[in-house]
Amino acid sequence: MTTPLPADADPRQVVADGYDAIGATYLEAARKDLSGLRQQYIGFLTDGFPGCAEVLDLGCGAGDPGTKMLSMYFDTTGVDISPGQITLARENVPAANFIVEDIAAVEFPPDSFDAVTAFYSIIHVPRELQPGLLNKIASWLRTGGRFIGTFMTGASEEDYNPDWLGAPMYWSGYGPDDNRSMVEAAGLRIISDKNEVIEFDVDGDPTTFQWVVAEKVQQT
Repeated sequence: MTTPLPADADPRQVVADGYDAIGATYLEAARKDLSGLRQQYIGFLTDGFPGCAEVLDLGCGAGDPGTKMLSMYFDTTGVDISPGQITLARENVPAANFIVEDIAAVEFPPDSFDAVTAFYSIIHVPRELQPGLLNKIASWLRTGGRFIGTFMTGASEEDYNPDWLGAPMYWSGYGPDDNRSMVEAAGLRIISDKNEVIEFDVDGDPTTFQWVVAEKVQQT
């Protein structure tokens, strides 16, 4: 059973304030990244995908490990709603560019990127905004560009924890079938779709996420 968000709370502000508050704690946990899934899925951009040069990392957090891995190969831009996390990211990954912004509100010109990644970030966006975000991601991608994102495996309109790693936190999302439909409705062709188990997530508990890799198809 999920905990409802307090009636007077703005979910996106909960996420921003929460990550500001737990920045160092979350960074320490994320750096362990015992699953190795980020590196594994970045392989969809580095192996057999020539021409990938400019990558957008949505919900980059403190930049380590995800954005740091991407910046080893690509011209990388990270976006995060938490000013505190972006401050850390600029210290941790000086080679990348960073923007403080809600990933559901940020804007870029069409055809700006060869790839867009969203590691554990779309799950913090209210689910009614997620289809629109996927549409924007598709517009930012060049034809043939790739999207890599993690989604919830159980539908929840709002899931709120008043003390997650020391601060309130919010999540929202759909189940796997709806997630696939949302990605495809944005004009992206799914290449890979797997539920991946992290035995020891950042909070110490096993967690399953749906990992989707898709590419932007030529519009006819």
